[in-house]
Amino acid sequence: IDATGKLVAPGFIDIHTHYDAQVFWDGNLSPSPLHGITTVIGGNCGFTIAPLEMEHGEYLMRMLARVEGMPLTSLQQGVPWGTWRTFGEWLDCIEGNLAVNAGFMVGHSALRRLAMGERAIGNHADDVELATMTRLLAESLEAGGLGFTSSWATSHNDAQGDPVPSRHASRDEMIALASVCRNYDGTNLEFIPTVGRFEQQHVEILTDMSLAANRPINWNLIAVNLS
Repeated sequence: IDATGKLVAPGFIDIHTHYDAQVFWDGNLSPSPLHGITTVIGGNCGFTIAPLEMEHGEYLMRMLARVEGMPLTSLQQGVPWGTWRTFGEWLDCIEGNLAVNAGFMVGHSALRRLAMGERAIGNHADDVELATMTRLLAESLEAGGLGFTSSWATSHNDAQGDPVPSRHASRDEMIALASVCRNYDGTNLEFIPTVGRFEQQHVEILTDMSLAANRPINWNLIAVNLS
């Protein structure tokens, strides 16, 4: 291969993707490989489709269609809903079927919907619900999840126009779930505390989550403000 005048680089790692459903109908995870990406990380912003109970599948697919612009028809027809419940079972469904290396975080909105049902919208978690979420997260990390993700972004609304489940979480809930990662080496955090300018409260929640987990935290979004 004549690389004269070319920039030679190893495969790139894309740490923020939303391939969690696309893995079932597009094992190539296009268009990532076309851009030299050889490893992708999914499950960002609290949006995953595992762990899952069948009665929550409709809500999650319509949420994904709204917040990430995924075609609802593809989600309905291209995903074998009902073939998994746990995060580990979902990973087993896609094992060996992807063209690039892939790892997936565990999403807060899925945890909340499973633990709280319809109470996930508009309510803080009670002690029992929070204990259920921490257990589900621990089980998911044990099965191969790479960490915990969530979002308080005001742009993240579900199909009914309500804030997604993670936006109803208290600060204490965020810290408790982040702290689960402390027990699992190699895990990470990803969180969108707001859209737009960060205030002191956003810096503090990011710091406290990272300290509770003893893990790095990837924050979003960084935007250029020309005003």
